[in-house]
Amino acid sequence: MQSAMAFARPTLLTGISELSEAYDGFIIDLFGVVHNGETAFAGAIDCLAHLIARRKRVVLLSNSPRRKQEVSDHLLGMGITDALYDGLITSGELVFEALSGTESGGRLQLGRRFYHMGPRVLSKLMAGTGKRAVTAVTKADFVLVTGTLEEQSLTEREALLHACHERRLPMICANPDLQVLIGDRRLECAGAITARYEAIGGKAWYFGKPHQQAYAKALGVLALPPSSVVCIGDGLNTDVLGANRSGIDAVLVMGGIHQSELRSSQDGDIDWEQLDDLIFLHQAYPRFIANLLSW
Repeated sequence: MQSAMAFARPTLLTGISELSEAYDGFIIDLFGVVHNGETAFAGAIDCLAHLIARRKRVVLLSNSPRRKQEVSDHLLGMGITDALYDGLITSGELVFEALSGTESGGRLQLGRRFYHMGPRVLSKLMAGTGKRAVTAVTKADFVLVTGTLEEQSLTEREALLHACHERRLPMICANPDLQVLIGDRRLECAGAITARYEAIGGKAWYFGKPHQQAYAKALGVLALPPSSVVCIGDGLNTDVLGANRSGIDAVLVMGGIHQSELRSSQDGDIDWEQLDDLIFLHQAYPRFIANLLSW
């Protein structure tokens, strides 16, 4: 691969405390940074508590395809109370706002009937928007993608995507992530399905990182300029790329989605050459890296 060293290599932090004087606002990812989908990481709750105690502004920004209250309840079950952050933004909430018109800027006009691709429990994302789920793409005005169905084969999914494209149905992606780690399981996300839909010629709207509306919303909650804010996440092509596009410095946490790529198989230390290559591949430039979210 072409050398990636046309940029400054990120600074390795021993803890987020090293940034507490330089930044007033912190945009922090959830999956792979604060928790693994099942339990909070050691040190993450302590780090959030230190930031709040120092009157730093903290917004949790997640590509979860769920409403923010549902995510808040899940966090509470892991010991992460709402006293540990000033705001919570999810891609699911951004979809809800866009399709229900609860935010200024107007309603995204796609029609009333949607076909849902994803776990059945996630179709309730549309509850309260005035949209109605249908069971066939032939009856739909648009497609909502929240994730994958384990019982659906790739052949069945491909046929469904082509059927949607034949009807020129717009697609709403409620989670731009390609993959997520839940515990030790690596699962494909809605972003991978939506990327495939675009590859066959479909039209899609994405809500969440790395897209600008997510960071604009976070900056609005923080009420701070980008220069006073740092973003902490584990995804180069989501957290870091989105921060770069919004003029926000970024910390890449090594223990999340890229952990198997960025750890040396010999001793578990950072594989700096592989990190350089991944940064170059994604064209996403963290100013700092950290092993995990800890003070």
